This record gives sequence, C-alpha cells and structure tokens, in this order.
Amino acid sequence: MKIIKPKQIIVALDFDSIKEASSIVKYLDPEIYRLKIGKQLFACEGPKVLDKFNKQGFDLFLDLKLHDIPNTVYKALKNLLNQDVWMTNIHLLGGEEMIQAAREARENSKSKALLIGVTVLTSLDEFNIKNMGFSVRIPELVKILSITAKKNNIDGVVCSAQEVSEIKKNSGKDFITVTPGIRIEQKNNDQARVASLEEAIKNGSDYIVLGRELTASKDISKMIKKIESYIICE
Repeated sequence: MKIIKPKQIIVALDFDSIKEASSIVKYLDPEIYRLKIGKQLFACEGPKVLDKFNKQGFDLFLDLKLHDIPNTVYKALKNLLNQDVWMTNIHLLGGEEMIQAAREARENSKSKALLIGVTVLTSLDEFNIKNMGFSVRIPELVKILSITAKKNNIDGVVCSAQEVSEIKKNSGKDFITVTPGIRIEQKNNDQARVASLEEAIKNGSDYIVLGRELTASKDISKMIKKIESYIICE
C-alpha cells in the first residue's frame, strides 16, 4: 500500500560522528528522504555535519529544541539560521515571549527555513505529565501549545501521531505536523505515545520521523526496501 510521498520521511541520525551517520546515509536517496540532525550529532560535529549532508543534496531538519530565555533563543536561532537548514525548532514550553523571539529571529534572517515547535515529547505519558505538575492531560496540553504556536506564526509542531487530527482541526491543514515515535515493525522501546506508519498517515501527519528502527536495523537494505514499498512513485 503506497501511502507516503517522497521526502515525507525524515531519518533521524542519532549518532556520535559523521562517519557513523554516513554509514547509514549512503543507503538513502535525497530525492526520497530528508535527514534530522539532533543534539547528539550536532554536539560532536557542529555545523560541518550540515555542510557534509547539504552537499549530498539532503534537506536537513536541525532538531535542537531551543528552550531558554527569549533573548538567548533569539540570538541562538539567528546564528543557526546562518546555516543551510530546511527546518529547525524550539520547545513551546519556553512560553509565548520566547516563541515570539524565535519568530522574530527567523523574520530578521535571510533564511527561509521552516520554524516549528515541540509540544510534548513522545517519551512522556500521562503519569510523567502529572508528576511534573500539569493539571491537564496530554491532548489538552498539546492543543494549548499548538494554538499558541499558530497564533504566533510558527509553521507547525512536533507531536505524536495520536494528536495530529485535533491539531489539524484547530489550526488548519497547512499547519505542519512532524511526528516521531512511528513504528513499522518494532515494538515500543523508549517512546510512550507511538503509532504505526499507517495510523500516522491516516491522521494527517505531514512528516514522519524514523530513527533506530531503520538506523539500527540488522539489514538496512531490507528495511529500506520495506519503507520504500509505502512510497508513492511520482
């Protein structure tokens, strides 16, 4: 069943070095996949990792989840947007002033990068949220944060696939949803709010993040063939 468009899948490069990441990227076609560079790889390699994979033709999602006082986020994001990235993010729990500072940083840069906000990490469940002192359940918290992001002209959010339908209902079909915690075969490991690939697409996810199920697969080629069996040929 072909249900995914080319470049709708973002592969998370959760590695310690360019060398390790390259061992996976060599299997990937930049016309089919985008790449996610997170804290782990960026902390080890810095901006040169962006140069490396940009030169190979990949669109890059720089996933650093900036979360700090507004002025710090503004300055950090201004610097990051000097890099050639397709998309980057902040954490929406930083508050409305921080979100506005992030938007202003993007507006005051020459970058056309998408700016999205993390709602509630997919590793968290209702028990975790309650212990952190929140009096609302996760769907309501995600809804509040997403509406705040939309109001402040952020392009979209990172959320679980379970929350996409409600977000689209409240913020519109053009409001981007990026969904980690997507499973093809593997059972849940360190994610709490997971979904199958079919569920994510049915709910309206714009971008699907695939991580260790692909990158740690014992047979990378076989897993890629399985993933690409879902991709619509253009």
